[in-house]
Parts: sequence; structure tokens; C-alpha cells
Amino acid sequence: MSTILLVFGTKLINPGDGPLGEEPGWRGFALPRLQSSLTPLVSILILGVLVTVWHVPLLFLEEGLLRPSIIVGFLLGTMAVTFWYSWLFNHTGGSVLLTIIAHAAQGTITIGGLWSLGADFARANLLTGFVWLAVAIGLVVFDWKAWRGPAPAEATTPPQAIPSSGAAPATPA
Repeated sequence: MSTILLVFGTKLINPGDGPLGEEPGWRGFALPRLQSSLTPLVSILILGVLVTVWHVPLLFLEEGLLRPSIIVGFLLGTMAVTFWYSWLFNHTGGSVLLTIIAHAAQGTITIGGLWSLGADFARANLLTGFVWLAVAIGLVVFDWKAWRGPAPAEATTPPQAIPSSGAAPATPA
């Protein structure tokens, strides 16, 4: 248990390992801007493609990861998990912190950490991709109204800069 907590804590605060390095950009910057003019569903489809392409180099890190079932599971899972993080972002008032925590939790227990590279790894990776796909489809089906309408205001407004202590806030003209 202590190892899992240590890995989770490391993933949570390490800017070079996923959540802290990605979530402020994907959910804190890109998603609010996309959702300001597009529906959440279209925004997340676009973001999902960007996030998936961003993660493709991970397939080249270890020999054997370029097998078809591993590639399909990885790409499918990466695209589908984007729906979960974005749904969470939209339903928590635009909280990047909660998406960082969710991303760190999801990244703590990975297929690569549980299986060595081989047939079992490939099947487990493909199964994980399909599980995330089922989660994504479930989120869309059971919360259809939230995907088709405008996103919550908190999830479409990028965070504003905090004025320095001596300066008065700028007023719109």
C-alpha cells in the first residue's frame, strides 16, 4: 500500500510525468477555449485526438509496444479517458485540480506496472482500452444533455490573471 501511495504522490506532483504537466494545458487552457464556441462533445472529440497524438511517442519507448493489439488498446484508451477527465472538469466547475488527481490515480495503476510485455500485456491493454471506451460511451449516453448544450460557464472561461497587490483590476471599456 505504501508503494502505491508513493507512486500516486510522485505522479501527482512531478511536472514531467503526465498529470501536472498535462492537465493545466489540456483542461485548464485548451478545453475552455474550445468549449467557448463548440459543444462539449465536439470540443472533447477534438481534444481527444490532440491528446492521443500527443501520447503516440510513448509507443516507441519500449521494444514490443508496436504490436497491433497494444497500439489499438493504447490509442482507444487514451482517446476514451479524455472523455472522463473532461466530463469531470465540466462537472466540477472547471476544476483542473480534480482532473490532476484523477489523472494521477489512473496513472498510478497501469497495465505496464501489472504485466510484463507479452500476450497477457497485449490482451490486458486492449481490454483496458475497451473499458475506457465503455466509460466514455456511458458518460455520453447517460449525460447526453450536458454534451449537446453549452458547457458550464466555469468550464468555458479561462482563468484570469490575478492583479498584483498594488494594481487596481482592469475594467472593460
